Amino acid sequence: MHEFKIDGSALREGVPIHIAVTALDNFQGVVDKSYLGFSGAKRMSAKDRDVFSLLATNFERGSLLTQFEIILSGVQLTLPLVSSLGPQNLWDFTKDSFGFLKLVCGAVQKGEKPSYAFNNDGDATVIIGDTHHHYHAQVIQIGKLALPNYQSLAGMIDPKKLDHISANPVNQEAPDIYIGPNDRRMFDVPRRIEKDTVELSCEIYDFNKYKNVGKLSVASSSQPVPEGEYSFEIFGNQDNVDYIYSMLKPQVELHCLIEMESNPFGEDEVFKLHVTGVNP
Repeated sequence: MHEFKIDGSALREGVPIHIAVTALDNFQGVVDKSYLGFSGAKRMSAKDRDVFSLLATNFERGSLLTQFEIILSGVQLTLPLVSSLGPQNLWDFTKDSFGFLKLVCGAVQKGEKPSYAFNNDGDATVIIGDTHHHYHAQVIQIGKLALPNYQSLAGMIDPKKLDHISANPVNQEAPDIYIGPNDRRMFDVPRRIEKDTVELSCEIYDFNKYKNVGKLSVASSSQPVPEGEYSFEIFGNQDNVDYIYSMLKPQVELHCLIEMESNPFGEDEVFKLHVTGVNP
């Protein structure tokens, strides 16, 4: 039996439903990612949910405190390569992925880029400066999947409303997962906008004329950014008419500033494009 708790002044007279739903949904997402790390699937299916779930057995007032069990059934049939998987294994990997993400996100926030060395027995070494940290490779994979959920949970922290989120086995004194009043930015990763403008040949396939944001597709590997799909926004106070008409064309030329994200798991990645102009 485990417990999940959120606490703060906003919960003293009762639990606002939107806060409870957001917190529980993201916590479910965190533990889901541990299951997906074992199953190898990209998302939870109906069949996966028949095998794995969290079952809440009690809610207490004054904070949102719920006791829950990790339910696994038919794992040997569904995941034959990890037939030893049980609720405790799953929780251990969830706990370890939290510690791993704290480590690597904290490192990139300080400008220290983690490097990784994987060996054949399923273990990995995370190297930050002169220190070496050892994890199961699966913990790193789970951490990558769970990072958005942890970012959402940490983003709920507000000293005037919600001051901590925690999870641990019942009656354990120190929580395995703890996001405190000063941890709102715990899982943030730094971003930077490159100084030089690049020219990009791409297709604009989505554009919101009210927000001046959209999505584009880059099909060629010879572009300033890797092949793929990217979010973009119009830089400054440009007229958006040219961008609306650009959606009618299979290919357009854009001038862009690239916003990069300090990826804690490897090479830095393109986060967003800031479009400074479109060729007529």
